[in-house]
Amino acid sequence: MDSGFQIAEMSTADAAASAQMSAEAFGGPPQEAEQVTFDAGTTRWGLYQGATLAAKTVARRYESWFGGRLVPTAGVAGVAVAPEFRGTGAARTIMTHTLHRARESGAAISTLFRTAPDLYRSLGYEQVAELTYGRIPTGALSRIRRETGISVRRATVADLPAVREVYRRIGEASCGLLSRTGPSFTATDEEALATFSGITLAEGADGTVLGYASWQRGNGFGDGAAITVSDLLAVDGGAYRALLSQLGSWGSVAPELKIRTSGTDPIHWHIPGPGWNVESLQPYMLRVLDAATAVAARGWPADVAGSVLVEIDDPVCPWNSGTHRLTIGNGSAELTVGTGAGDPVRLTVTGLAVLYAGGVRVDSLRRAGLLQGGTEQGDLLLDAAFAGPVPSIRDFF
Repeated sequence: MDSGFQIAEMSTADAAASAQMSAEAFGGPPQEAEQVTFDAGTTRWGLYQGATLAAKTVARRYESWFGGRLVPTAGVAGVAVAPEFRGTGAARTIMTHTLHRARESGAAISTLFRTAPDLYRSLGYEQVAELTYGRIPTGALSRIRRETGISVRRATVADLPAVREVYRRIGEASCGLLSRTGPSFTATDEEALATFSGITLAEGADGTVLGYASWQRGNGFGDGAAITVSDLLAVDGGAYRALLSQLGSWGSVAPELKIRTSGTDPIHWHIPGPGWNVESLQPYMLRVLDAATAVAARGWPADVAGSVLVEIDDPVCPWNSGTHRLTIGNGSAELTVGTGAGDPVRLTVTGLAVLYAGGVRVDSLRRAGLLQGGTEQGDLLLDAAFAGPVPSIRDFF
């Protein structure tokens, strides 16, 4: 690092400079210093030259579902460099510091929404999912009918625990979804409900909440008016269709439905006619901070057992580098110092990120140059161990 730079954890005294840097970097309206939060779930790092803020990062404490277990995650955001310090290595310097400190704080992986893919790939991140914002003519849902035994109603504060339970069940079955618990998710039930114009529930005949749609009404009616859906989630197909049918009832006043999706979203299997369009994508990247901790933290298929030698090259987080033995069995796994004969699977650090996220076959990684070597038996084991589901994400940060 240039001897003229120092890195320190930011404080409220840096809030105005941080807000100004964000406005310049991301092109939004000037942010108020009061909006720069300092809480138990957020660590802000600043790179300084003297008293001048040259670059900054934000690391948020999250947990991500992988294989039915929660993996400690550092969600990195707000990475910015002042114009006068671009091209000096400031971004790489502060990002490397952020990754090292996140690992020391207990994070096994790190994730972010990319703005500079070349930079983040050079630091070991790779794209594993996309947050997709889609658009559908509301009338395209008009032919969907609610099934007998499924009813819909507006949620109240008392229903929020059931809403959170639906999300938890879907998260637990996913690869990549944030837990929406912990120090970075502190909203009360009252605050969570007030975030939306409404949350519509789908219930079974016994009153069990089987799904929900959280939505914003927006302004106006007629051409250009839209209903914006943040979550459309259900643990039952009939409940999912009932929520779609209810959203379709807005067609006379809001001709368009905007919806946030990711991964293998059931909505693509239920739209009865044409009209789905992607409005925008937010590519999501993952990096393994501590390979041994990340392997031990996630869940694994209970019917997969075996071991394979894995060689990792990680210049940014060198504790990951070397030859390891990945041993899997009884729904758990461990990564230890490698021993034994045979050709190890040789992974780039970005290849490790994609493999860990799941849903991609070893042959695809090999064709992309992210993996080399190994044996046929090892490939079969890795394919079974990391079979999926396809990674997804539903929260932007």
